[in-house]
Amino acid sequence: MRTYNLRYRSLDKLKDFVARHAIVDSPSLLIQIFAYSSDTRKLRTLLAHLKGLFPSAAIVGTTTDGEVLDGRILDKDIVISFTGFEKSTLSLALFELSKESFEVGREIAERVVTPGTRALILYARSGEIDAMALLEGLKKEHPALVVSGGLSGDQGKFADGFVMKDDTLHTDAVVAIGIESDILVAHNYHTSQWEPVGKEFTITKSKENRLISVDKMSVRSLYARYLGEEIAENLPLSGLQFPFVLKKGERYIARTPLWDPGDGSLIFGARMKEGEKVQIGFGDAQKMLSNVRKITLEALQNPVESIFVFASAGRRRFLKELALYETEPLAQIAPVCGFYGYGEFVANERETLFLNQSFSFLTLSESDTVPEKEPVFKTFTDPHGDLQTLRALSNIAKVSSLELQELNHKLESRIREEVAKNRKKDSILIHNSKLAQMGEMMSLIAHQWRQPLSAISATSTGLHVKMELGKYDEAFFLSSLDKIEGYVKHLSETIDDFTNFFKPSKKSELTTCGYMIERALFIMSSSLRKNSIDVMVDNSAPGEFSTHPNEVIQVLINLIKNAENILIKREVPKPIISITAYERDRHHYIEVSDNAGGIDDAIIDKIFEPYFTTKNAKDSTGLGLYMSRFIIEESCNGKLTVANGKEGAVFTIRL
Repeated sequence: MRTYNLRYRSLDKLKDFVARHAIVDSPSLLIQIFAYSSDTRKLRTLLAHLKGLFPSAAIVGTTTDGEVLDGRILDKDIVISFTGFEKSTLSLALFELSKESFEVGREIAERVVTPGTRALILYARSGEIDAMALLEGLKKEHPALVVSGGLSGDQGKFADGFVMKDDTLHTDAVVAIGIESDILVAHNYHTSQWEPVGKEFTITKSKENRLISVDKMSVRSLYARYLGEEIAENLPLSGLQFPFVLKKGERYIARTPLWDPGDGSLIFGARMKEGEKVQIGFGDAQKMLSNVRKITLEALQNPVESIFVFASAGRRRFLKELALYETEPLAQIAPVCGFYGYGEFVANERETLFLNQSFSFLTLSESDTVPEKEPVFKTFTDPHGDLQTLRALSNIAKVSSLELQELNHKLESRIREEVAKNRKKDSILIHNSKLAQMGEMMSLIAHQWRQPLSAISATSTGLHVKMELGKYDEAFFLSSLDKIEGYVKHLSETIDDFTNFFKPSKKSELTTCGYMIERALFIMSSSLRKNSIDVMVDNSAPGEFSTHPNEVIQVLINLIKNAENILIKREVPKPIISITAYERDRHHYIEVSDNAGGIDDAIIDKIFEPYFTTKNAKDSTGLGLYMSRFIIEESCNGKLTVANGKEGAVFTIRL
């Protein structure tokens, strides 16, 4: 095989180049064009001319963010590569990206790849491609296939790129070139070396390859907050120099945005899963260049006749003139051409990757001869200290990041310990509160039972007297038994009501304010009657809503009981408890107030604290209001507040 690379200047010079190298039309001739995208008329003219000269050849191409020509890096140019295969055949097809990327990958496998295909080159252009899914669909049937290529570039515009097939230009498409051979040796290599800096973020919302929110912030907001508004305004271009990095095994994979939909989200070349951890990346230039040397020497272990480079626009912009240190050694091994774009395909029998911010290349050979001469690698020259400064900044960022992460882990550990302690404390408080409430409930049950038990006793005594006097009357006897049965039924219902009260609701239930107020007053009714306390109910919230009714009833009983106690303690002449229910702003409110004069301003802010009480220690645990607020806020996702009204305290439950 032979590869000849040309920096295109004119049709006449192209003809001279073709004639000088005796390039002839053949189905085994691969012509690749790497081009600056602004002059589409010039490109169409060039493609038409190439198609006329080489009607049987496979003609493909892509727009770029920079071109590689035999070790040099060009900008806003057109590079044409002619590769004539002697013992290989080519298969070329274009696929519209109008369906899911995984399915497109499967179609490529079906139409282009055969059992004899040794290498596949892909060029793709789409703002919303899921490149990783495309690779997975392709490799599903051909796991050992060597795949290389990349996404189009367009000089940082992220909108003007396209791919080429024969003499036409295409957007939202992928071009696939399969190389089938019995002897072709194909290998691909890659390196990235972007380091995480700063805190870890969690992807909180994503849809396929659209990243919607990170740490519950829009992606644009995150860039603005941590890198500044100027960086955020220049997305997705600025994302080339400040990518996200995700940890995959022992290494980090960079991800740069491809398209900004304008709604705060960003489109990436591969899907980003909810729950994954990401960090902002920073390049280590020293390691980048050292790793390119390593993979270049690795490539020398295999036959090499042609090299095709597929690298990241962001990496080139980051390294600037140092990027030449990556391409020049390759040109000493074999003819080299390629381009800088917005993502790189790298797949082989060991791994399947879609990369950003990487340097990758594909080596091909129809010979079994391994290069004997090792390339000369330039010694880093840094007259202005730029590389040293870059390394220092990178190291500062990396060390600071590790220290912050270690601090965060320590803080998280402390928080977990404190939360565990608080939960244990809360469980003790809850237990104590339940014991106290059980005592109060026993007292309320006694109040509820006293009247029916007295009635049963009176009825049975009446029967006994009648029988002793010999005035037995069957009708009277049966009537008395019916009364006793009714009283027993009332006692049984009371037990059921109190049993249900002590069962917390595990699931939310539909209920109304009226129902919960009615049940709370039923339980408190005997005690309120005994103490001659009037209750006024004003319910203007008839609608159903979802909450834990038994827990709310428990709180209402506690508030009513507290109001009852203060009214008795202060010997209010006409004691009244008012209960008001209403709806406002999609919330339901229940207010419990009294006319006992209110709460002292000096203690009103303390009444929800655990163990705080104004009663004697033997009469109160000081947990009632603390637990009431805990129940409303933790179990019912509501709020319990207190304020002094015109005549007394007003407790407000918001649900």
